[in-house]
Amino acid sequence: MENNKNLSNEPINTTGTKGTSPTSHGTGSDVANMAASATQRAKEGVQTAYEETKQVVNDAYGKTTEVLSNTYDQAMVYGKDNPGKLTLIAFGAGIGIGVLLASGFTGGRSRSSRIGEPIVTALSEVALAFLK
Repeated sequence: MENNKNLSNEPINTTGTKGTSPTSHGTGSDVANMAASATQRAKEGVQTAYEETKQVVNDAYGKTTEVLSNTYDQAMVYGKDNPGKLTLIAFGAGIGIGVLLASGFTGGRSRSSRIGEPIVTALSEVALAFLK
């Protein structure tokens, strides 16, 4: 009834790994070289991921800048071609924003909030109609 009997031909070791002897691990410098190699590979992986992320962000920034620049140019051309419409749109937007801000300072559902929301909706529809 011996439970601690070694039933295989594998050498017994104290490192907890099965089938290898303590001397088959190599020298301490081999382990250090393997650890340094793993560390280097990890650093290279992180560096590669960083470079790829940097490239994606730069591409997205460039595309966003281009789209915003084109939109700004279109707005400027529209404003030069239609100064009256642009003035009315800006005036309506100013009134709408003013009504919303004024209604936000009072608590509850006041008269200005009951009137303000339909005015803002109507002005938004008018602005959209002018832009179409």
